[in-house]
Amino acid sequence: MIERLPSGIPGLDENIQGGYPTPSIVLLLGEPGTGKTTFAMQTLFHGAKNGETVIYMTGVAEPIFMIKKFMGNYSFYDEALVEQGLVQFWDLGTSIQTMGPKKALDAITDIVRETKAQRIVIDPLPLSHLFTSEVEYRKYLYEFLTTLRSLQTLTIIVGERAKEGVTDLEAYMVDSVVLFFLQSLDNPLIYKNLLRIRKMRGTNHARDVMSVELTKSGMSVFRME
Repeated sequence: MIERLPSGIPGLDENIQGGYPTPSIVLLLGEPGTGKTTFAMQTLFHGAKNGETVIYMTGVAEPIFMIKKFMGNYSFYDEALVEQGLVQFWDLGTSIQTMGPKKALDAITDIVRETKAQRIVIDPLPLSHLFTSEVEYRKYLYEFLTTLRSLQTLTIIVGERAKEGVTDLEAYMVDSVVLFFLQSLDNPLIYKNLLRIRKMRGTNHARDVMSVELTKSGMSVFRME
């Protein structure tokens, strides 16, 4: 039987058989501003509120203090959980630049085992530009993802590409892919946030496009009629 962790995203779990398969790796792909980081962070804080230790690893995008500042606008963000050590932040991008990819992976392994973290977010995955050969990147990515799975965690990776493409190695190698996008539906001048589960191994998931709502409480998803 597949163990599952609830997502903390209202409207999502009933469309993925009760939650994310665990251990597994979920890749989020989408345009900037479509809610990927909010989705990932909301899932982390949901786990922390249930007593889990969770880790947010920032890549080479925004610094940690800026992430905290923007996420602090949502009611799901609870600084008390950060102070208690249930939600932890780690600058993965700097670690990779200073240690190199191999030692950074060893550091991730050590941190996760030491904290017994049950959920990890990597936002984004700053790896591909470090390799001059696609073959070498593929080999390292395979090792990277295999190591993450061996840690028995739910890992959410925020992708840097705007949409899934046929050459996305990450999309082929992870367990789940969730697509975020903007699209005009009834009015060509108004774009709405949408979400689609591209794949989720071991799960009979919804395959249609779902509507995304972003409020002070965070993100919710709805099946469209």
